[in-house]
Amino acid sequence: MMVTSELSMSSEGIYAAYHNLWRIEESFRIMKTQLDARPVYLQKQNTITGHFLICYLAVVLTRIIQIYDLGDKYGTEEIFDFIRDFSVAQISERKYINLTRNSEFINALASETGLPLTSYFLNNEEIKEVLNHRF
Repeated sequence: MMVTSELSMSSEGIYAAYHNLWRIEESFRIMKTQLDARPVYLQKQNTITGHFLICYLAVVLTRIIQIYDLGDKYGTEEIFDFIRDFSVAQISERKYINLTRNSEFINALASETGLPLTSYFLNNEEIKEVLNHRF
């Protein structure tokens, strides 16, 4: 049984809203662990506010990617690990080496998007394709 002051929502809508409260808790955990929001060694109010605003925006953007772009198939840990670890090194004017460790998430993302995320060597066009890809 649930008690609510919300009169305009259906019982299914109320249950769905309650059921998704774990996402709010997870968002705070993400800010503390993945984004190192705490402890804060800042002193001025504007810099503290800016720090938390950036952390909040990072969580919002990650949720948009997770839920709307990737269909809620992957957890935030996997997404943050990918964002943090994906890197390439330029070895010549037109050639790059992919330094990213292979993982199930990267293989699945490469398969779903058709992006060359698992290729060892990348050229300028492939780098632009990765940077400009719209999910």
